[in-house]
Amino acid sequence: MEKKRLNRREFLQLAGLSGAALALSACCPTTEPTEKIVTQVVEKEGEQVVITVVSEAPAPTLDVSSGGPTPFLFWFQAENHEPEYSTRVDELNEKFNIDLTYEVMSRDAMTQKFPATLMAGSGFPDIIEQNADDVVGFLKGDDNIIPFIDLKPALDASPYADKVLTTRFDRYSKDGKYYGAPHDVHPVVMLYHDRAWQEYGYDLSTINTYAEFLDAAKDVADQTGLEMPDGRPIGVIMDCLSCTNLPARMMDLGIWWTDANGDPILNDPAFKEAAADWMLFHDYWMDIDWGNQVAMVKEGQVLAQFCPDWLYGIHFQGTAEDTDWLADSPMRMTSMPGMTADAPRTTSWGGTSASVPKVSPSVELAVDVLLYLYFEDGDGQMAKRFVDTGILPPMKSAWDADVFHEPKDYLGGQIAGEIFIDAANRLPSYSESWTTQLVTSAWGGQFASAWAGEITLDEALDAAYEQAVADIEQNAF
Repeated sequence: MEKKRLNRREFLQLAGLSGAALALSACCPTTEPTEKIVTQVVEKEGEQVVITVVSEAPAPTLDVSSGGPTPFLFWFQAENHEPEYSTRVDELNEKFNIDLTYEVMSRDAMTQKFPATLMAGSGFPDIIEQNADDVVGFLKGDDNIIPFIDLKPALDASPYADKVLTTRFDRYSKDGKYYGAPHDVHPVVMLYHDRAWQEYGYDLSTINTYAEFLDAAKDVADQTGLEMPDGRPIGVIMDCLSCTNLPARMMDLGIWWTDANGDPILNDPAFKEAAADWMLFHDYWMDIDWGNQVAMVKEGQVLAQFCPDWLYGIHFQGTAEDTDWLADSPMRMTSMPGMTADAPRTTSWGGTSASVPKVSPSVELAVDVLLYLYFEDGDGQMAKRFVDTGILPPMKSAWDADVFHEPKDYLGGQIAGEIFIDAANRLPSYSESWTTQLVTSAWGGQFASAWAGEITLDEALDAAYEQAVADIEQNAF
């Protein structure tokens, strides 16, 4: 049968009808369920929770005997998403004939509560928005095992198919199926204190490679002793050990934490090259101080930070009331350096994704609501997301809006939206597996010891690889 792609008007009309149809169907509910869902939670040494969902037939229709709006539950973690979602409740209720309630919970609470609701057979959400690492943790086994609906058929038939940045779906895909929709892109660029760098004799916008950046860092150290006049330490680069610098080098070299089979990449020579290059910056690095970073960057104590869109949002919001400083802001943004000048010179840090659990009694409706919430831009919803949070939405068509092309006082008149869009267009596609987090965890402990000089890089690589392989074997079916 030929697949028909709906235009935006048709999609919105049908999506609006789906909520009403679900309510009407309750007038003649199925008396005997035609579907059985078996959930099994397996816990191994209190670490990894595996969820098995076996569907034997289509899910039952929710019994809404009143024929009124369909009860609809949405879970999410990111507190900075709440301003957008709270203002769209009425819009979604009216569009889909639902009664939307949402719950904001911590990451730990969600990862514990979701498996518990599946086991109980009640209390689960119709849409669950999770940290990216948590989503891919469920991509274990084949489609019968994975507890989420494949979103690809609905996306392909929707008016958003040609407008989204489809490479962002790759992270949440398996065997050609999309088990999560991306809320964001989170491309990383370099934020830097231009006035301080100019005083040291450098224009960071002309730095193309890590080798050039390293030479500049050494020169700054020679000029300053890495100490401000008041005695505070100077950080040429602020980052956590494996947040942006190492992943960016990995992307430049065409690798990620796990390969296409989910196996660790830690024994690949390219990974060692990336880690060794990052370790050259040890003496010029400062760990992220989450409580004080805005002031530290603003005052030039931190000279550069590899910055995704959400972190940029923290910086510009943190200085929004300082009008005198903003009138002559020293902050600028440019592309990150690269392993080579023609490398991608970006990465992605963070991310959230929404999924529809198979156990939802309103699966088709939930998919429609999810696609609309994440990608509909008829009233400028995506532009507002960027204005309120600095987060670049994964809707390429939305990037034409004026707000993505306006100069920002925080950046001395630079256009933040265009800089992030340029990085997003260079961001390589990458996929992950349920094994990826096990690999990054194994690496994190060993790399901290190597960074501290307690073990060599080779020792860290060997130990981390062995640990990752053991953890994967332990948690495999």
